[in-house]
Amino acid sequence: MPVGDAIVGIDGLDQKVAAVSTFANSFLLNALVAETVELLVQDGVQPPIWTSGNASGGDEANGRHLERFKGRVKML
Repeated sequence: MPVGDAIVGIDGLDQKVAAVSTFANSFLLNALVAETVELLVQDGVQPPIWTSGNASGGDEANGRHLERFKGRVKML
């Protein structure tokens, strides 16, 4: 990581913006999620995966997850 973490220079601005650690951490977390889901599926587990509400059937799929977990997760 560069000193100060930011990597994008803007003309007329002394300080750089856009932290590279955010990109790296997001990438690593999503790689971990993908690997975990793959291992679960290999073990015969169908993990509940949240679907974009913009995708066809997304609201219906997410509604099933909400119904399933609403008693366990108060904030749902």
